[in-house]
Amino acid sequence: MGANTADVLIIGGGYAGLALAYQLARRGNDVLLLEANGLGSGTSGCSAGRAQVAESHRGSHMNVVLAGLARLEALEEELDFGFEWRRLGNLMLIERDEHWHWWRDQVAYLQAHQAQAEMLDAAALAEAEPQLDTRRFRGAAWCLEGHLNPLKFCQAWAGSARRLGARLLAGSPVTGIEVVGGRVLAVQTPAERYSAGTVLATAGAWTGELLRLAGASLPVRFTHAEAFVSEPLPPLLHNHIGLADFYDTIHNQARAVSVGVAQQQSGALLVTEAVEKTPSIHRANSIWGIPGIARDLLDLLPGLAAVRAVRAWAAPSPFLPDEQPAIGWMPGFTNLFVATCFHLTITTIPVLSEWMAGMILGGPRPELLADFDPARFQTAALPGWAGRKGK
Repeated sequence: MGANTADVLIIGGGYAGLALAYQLARRGNDVLLLEANGLGSGTSGCSAGRAQVAESHRGSHMNVVLAGLARLEALEEELDFGFEWRRLGNLMLIERDEHWHWWRDQVAYLQAHQAQAEMLDAAALAEAEPQLDTRRFRGAAWCLEGHLNPLKFCQAWAGSARRLGARLLAGSPVTGIEVVGGRVLAVQTPAERYSAGTVLATAGAWTGELLRLAGASLPVRFTHAEAFVSEPLPPLLHNHIGLADFYDTIHNQARAVSVGVAQQQSGALLVTEAVEKTPSIHRANSIWGIPGIARDLLDLLPGLAAVRAVRAWAAPSPFLPDEQPAIGWMPGFTNLFVATCFHLTITTIPVLSEWMAGMILGGPRPELLADFDPARFQTAALPGWAGRKGK
């Protein structure tokens, strides 16, 4: 095909867009990806690097998580790129009885599905993480998960996609989308006009405003999240550490800190996160976010008082009103596919990207993805919408 045409055009260079570029290119498609900034520069590259298992939803989602975890074990070899993959325990620190009861039930569910998990009382928690000040905690829920370097994870997908012929264009923001008769004919950037048989919107928190360029609507919401990384340290932590009330805290306040920390293979601590509801997307750190995370981190690990933070960042964290992903063909369009607002993205994207690639190429929709159809947010089908093969 020509330089400005492709079989599939992907908008967004985070985990979903890059994994789909790889999956579609390995199936013989000419793939073109447009990313407004740098590959992995949005929410994906700013994640904590957890391959989450502990927060798996009940039902078939658990099977996807376990399948994704198994795929991650061999993915460095498949993609021929090291992204610092390792199995790592996760500790959710518990203060209140209601969280203890919830996590006790969740651990029982995880165990029933062959995930390694257990409840730790205060004494066992202190033994598991000797540097941790455990005095205010009743104990913790522990689960064996995985951990990786989020930027290198993006680079791994990108490198393999390129080797298969995919064209990945960073610094190419989409400024316009031309639609005729429910079909995306072309996508405009400041420099070029591109066309493709199929267009994928995988722009994370920016997906809502991207779809508006095409006259479409999806209620993507977001919070503003901040994190920092420390200087390299000698081995200190044995697990990722987080708080059991994380979701309660960040969802119920306009501003909140819920600290999480893991030690990377380099020895640096990756410390998250301060969360704020903001009216628009931006990348600036606030005057309260990083100090708030540092304060709460020292409450947990007082021995870190002399450690220096060397880099801080901020990124939007996207979600939909029902806190489920949107995966599928956009109503009213014959060639526009959306994939955004995932849950446990790092763990599930190796499997979901394979399923989505099959759908995009005309295969059947896996039953698990039925609940994620973006049509659930449409009050009525748009004129002329007759469905797509595979829906």
